[in-house]
Amino acid sequence: MILIVAYGNSLRRDDGAGFFLADALERIWIERQREVERIDTHQLMPEIAQDVAAEGVSAVVFADARVAVPREEGPGPLRIQVRRIGTDVRSPSVGHHLDPTVVMLYARLLYGKDPPAWVATVPGVDFDHGEGLSETARSALEFLPDILSELGVEWPLEPSAEDLSTGR
Repeated sequence: MILIVAYGNSLRRDDGAGFFLADALERIWIERQREVERIDTHQLMPEIAQDVAAEGVSAVVFADARVAVPREEGPGPLRIQVRRIGTDVRSPSVGHHLDPTVVMLYARLLYGKDPPAWVATVPGVDFDHGEGLSETARSALEFLPDILSELGVEWPLEPSAEDLSTGR
């Protein structure tokens, strides 16, 4: 089973882009007859490590928004970025905000589970109050089929898939 963990704030415009990405991924994987479970949350919490460690979880994809910096991203449309979460050991910290690496570290240390994990982020430019996505985020989501094609049909289950963190 693929576990999708979408997080952000849908009342802060592009900060909710991870939920839209999770919707699209879930729909595509169900069409491909893959078993999918999804968690939507405002922020990552230590308790999510228990879901990551659940029986049958074969891969985890964290879906979020990121602040787009066009100059750093290069010319052309901004794209969804995908990167593999490394297995390097970090010192876990507890606070208001955890990152996916720490959630995966908790799953490994507390439950002995370490499925392949990925972070997929949608570029955003409008994090003001309100609902809906900016044109930048909407446009990036339109390229999802291309991103999935580049990653390969077995992603996220195939651990050798390359990340697309350098994509525009």
